[in-house]
Amino acid sequence: MSGDFAQLVVDEAIFHLVPTRKRNDPVPAQVQYSEAVCQLSEDVRGKIQANFRGLLVSHGRPVVEELEAKKSTLPDRVYEYLTEQRDLVNVSIDLAELLFDSQKGNSPAGLLLVASARLAGKRALLIVKLEQEGGFRAREVIVDGKRTFDMSYFANLLMTEHNKIYKAALFCVDGVPEDGPIEGWAADKQLSGKMAQFWLQTFLGCRQKEDPKRVTQGFHEAAVDWVDKRVDDPEKSVDYLMAVLVELRSNTATLDPTAFAADHLDLYDQDSFLAYLASKDVPTTIFDKDIARVAPRLSELQIGFASGISIVAPVKRVREDIKIDEHSDGTSTVTVRGKITSTRSHYSPRKLDAPHTDVQAPGADSAG
Repeated sequence: MSGDFAQLVVDEAIFHLVPTRKRNDPVPAQVQYSEAVCQLSEDVRGKIQANFRGLLVSHGRPVVEELEAKKSTLPDRVYEYLTEQRDLVNVSIDLAELLFDSQKGNSPAGLLLVASARLAGKRALLIVKLEQEGGFRAREVIVDGKRTFDMSYFANLLMTEHNKIYKAALFCVDGVPEDGPIEGWAADKQLSGKMAQFWLQTFLGCRQKEDPKRVTQGFHEAAVDWVDKRVDDPEKSVDYLMAVLVELRSNTATLDPTAFAADHLDLYDQDSFLAYLASKDVPTTIFDKDIARVAPRLSELQIGFASGISIVAPVKRVREDIKIDEHSDGTSTVTVRGKITSTRSHYSPRKLDAPHTDVQAPGADSAG
């Protein structure tokens, strides 16, 4: 299923005003429904497309219908629309009712945007929760022959340049099988990659398709394997592996493999790296990072030689204390600078222990 959000096109849209559902309100809140699609000028259409293309690229995560603990009928409504059993207006009214029922007292009111769309030319449905915000507009006026500015306040602005509070979901006909869970993408701009439970589970009836721990582990294993198998330059391989370890150890909550390749790899290595990740089923788009499974492997770097000799060094000391000189015959000299503080025998759990025998070493006293 293609996730090329640059090819997202919005055709028609309909808005519903969905208030917050509060138990103790003397007058029960009600959804204010639209009865027809709204007219979108080309400027408005272009702005909507640009906003949600960017949102899905930066915050969108693959999601899949939760079948075991079904909490919402939204996947059923999406299926009906994408298979052309129902039209946009009728489906959107059902979705507005679902959102109203999903929101509790601490969830702000807002507009529900439901739009017919195309993703790479294929039928799609875009669902967005927008929150209104206030703002001022300054307009130049002349008063008594003097220039000044007239200030107007607007309380119902949507999708302003700095608005960080809206949530979106996109479902394409490619992700709607006849006998299985639907798949799509969801985003919560307010939570930067993570998603509010009421949005993902209660309203959308979905769960994230990719476990961050598993995806992070897959990225680590594939990246290390690519460096080991595809990078022949010893010094470059150390630089690349260092970049992988530092990126994983960083405090960022997400990891973007495409951005990582652009920032840390030579231009002619980037496509090879990304293709290798894809071959190992590792996403090349941004994902949530969780290093719980790989944390013990991120503190040290190992340099191995054909002779069987290995050097293990703390990541934070590699650049300061290790120097690699390459020679024309394909060998390298690795210089480790520092004070020797200990020498000891070494056991590697990756190698089998020598078989135990009762044969004594030469010169041992057999008399007891």
